[in-house]
Amino acid sequence: KGMLAGSDDPRFIKLIAANIGAVIMPWMIYFQQSAVVARRLKTPEDLKEERVHTLVGSLLTQAVMIGALVTMAALQSGNQSLNNVQEIVSAVAPLLGEFQAKVLISLAFLGGSMCAAFVVSLAASWSVCEALGSETASLDESPAQAPLFYGVFLAVVVLGAAILVGGVNFVQLSIFVELMDGLLLPFTLLFLYLLASSTALPSGVRLQGFYKYFLAHLFCLLTLLSLSTGIYGLLGEH
Repeated sequence: KGMLAGSDDPRFIKLIAANIGAVIMPWMIYFQQSAVVARRLKTPEDLKEERVHTLVGSLLTQAVMIGALVTMAALQSGNQSLNNVQEIVSAVAPLLGEFQAKVLISLAFLGGSMCAAFVVSLAASWSVCEALGSETASLDESPAQAPLFYGVFLAVVVLGAAILVGGVNFVQLSIFVELMDGLLLPFTLLFLYLLASSTALPSGVRLQGFYKYFLAHLFCLLTLLSLSTGIYGLLGEH
């Protein structure tokens, strides 16, 4: 009953789009393709290995997310809110103890922040450099050889740190960003699908046959679900 229970509250419905946006983020596409180029993956064996890494990483991250959600839902008592890090620590403290809870949550946020600092910043750096036609956009280059690449990387990290230090509500910020990702899903999936099925790609790596049409229907379903729940949630709040 608890797992299948829902709500018609616009704030709850909005989280459906936010969850979709948290899984399919536009910047992930830029990062994936740029990482393939930066690592000089060219052979069919390289691409096959990269697909396996992507699949394993996707399953692992979703398992971690599900585990975190289920754990926090089980630990939450009554109408206790989880609007900031301190409230998350307070929810975990009865199970692990105050000090252990602080250490666990701190490590969790530190690990996520370090990963985001590299992945999101690299995605932004690669995207800007490619858009401006810069050919020196690699970690193999020194800052003197690729000033634009490292400059964008540093700017994104500093901007992110400034926003957090400014006292923004971390939970609300996360939901807002993920909701925007969900609303941008039509553009993300459309361009990805058109690129993956384009005749400009070799037949060995191009979407073809049943798989091509299966993905088209799946992408349309996800887009419809994300847009309808996101717009309903936004309009229902006002």
